[in-house]
Amino acid sequence: MSKNQKSGFTLIELLVVIAIIAIITAVIITSILSSRIKARDARRVSDVNQIQLALEQFFDKCHAYPVSLSLSANCTGGTTFSNFISVIPQDPSTHALYDYSTNSTHTDYVLHAALESNSDALLDSLSSDPPTPTTPSWLSAFTCSTPHFEYCVGPK
Repeated sequence: MSKNQKSGFTLIELLVVIAIIAIITAVIITSILSSRIKARDARRVSDVNQIQLALEQFFDKCHAYPVSLSLSANCTGGTTFSNFISVIPQDPSTHALYDYSTNSTHTDYVLHAALESNSDALLDSLSSDPPTPTTPSWLSAFTCSTPHFEYCVGPK
């Protein structure tokens, strides 16, 4: 080698390596974001099923569903909703309670979670009963008419 030649990378080689790293980073970030969305949806379905179980236990004991999703909801005999669930789960994104509505006689209810993605496979794998795609006539607080991005359950 002569004294005038220097070893190193050319500008083109450096740009190609930077472009490859950027593409790989974009693919990884996209994959992570979709995984997080699916994880939050899985948590929503699990939370709704947990609340549904507590509602059914409350109904077995009190012969009516609670008026609201409140740990202090009670019936005769001093039974409260907190006897069946210690903490009412909240939506992982908004940290709000899931939508809940009961009819005037408290013998029917709808529990609703809005999903972030089209999760038919998720819903099929986590629930033995398919979600209710229709809204009862007495319900006016929210709708359950879109089965792909909504998860609605009622009494079992």
